[in-house]
Amino acid sequence: MPLAASLAFLGTAPADPVPAQSDPRAVALGREMIAALGGEAAWDKARLFRFDFVVLREGKEASRSRHVWDRYTGDYRLQGVDKAGAPYTVYFNVNSRSGTVLVNGRPAEGEARDALVKTAYGRFVNDSYWLLAPWKIFDPGVTLAHDGEKPCPGELPGGNLCDVLRLSFGETVGLTPKDVYWMWITREGRRLVGWQYVVGGAQEPPSTALWKDWQTFEGVALSLQKEVLGRPIVLAFENVSVAASTDPALLTPPTPSP
Repeated sequence: MPLAASLAFLGTAPADPVPAQSDPRAVALGREMIAALGGEAAWDKARLFRFDFVVLREGKEASRSRHVWDRYTGDYRLQGVDKAGAPYTVYFNVNSRSGTVLVNGRPAEGEARDALVKTAYGRFVNDSYWLLAPWKIFDPGVTLAHDGEKPCPGELPGGNLCDVLRLSFGETVGLTPKDVYWMWITREGRRLVGWQYVVGGAQEPPSTALWKDWQTFEGVALSLQKEVLGRPIVLAFENVSVAASTDPALLTPPTPSP
């Protein structure tokens, strides 16, 4: 299953100024959504993110990636399992895209190391965006447009109307800059209830995912479950935490044994 993969930019707060191409109504809608999620002050303080990104197919776990991210420095740790079933850990920085790789607890070097650092960076881009996308709408290179009002997707009673916020991206943004997203935001309470997306400029109907199980961590609201409509797939976030301070021990490779 291809997952949307626009770049989750660094920074300590939603970026400003807003791109000139964004229309004022879309900008106002985006600001109202962020305020409803906890506001910029809470986002400013959110430094260390920990989460597991879990893909469930027909209710069974198909894959799991474990993430730790210092959003201020870009230091990152990703844990997963490679195609051969070997556990790996990648310590890297999302700015420099270089770091240390352990496979089965042993250092990897050369092409094997570089390949896993590239994999880890791709997981960062994809997985963190599925968690943090509504907080990233004012990042550099993102253009916002208001695509009108439509009935909200999912199980909201009474055919409630949602404002549709369209996100498009500059040519240098992310791994697939031709992605387009449509966020469905309730008129009442400005809740994000789902999104549609087209990846890489594909000429096909958009995929739809409902954003569910909203919980708040240190003032930052996050959706911990995304249900992909029309497919037996759920994207879940487990072991989630947000902290205002970092923990270097989580992001420092172990000292090699003599």
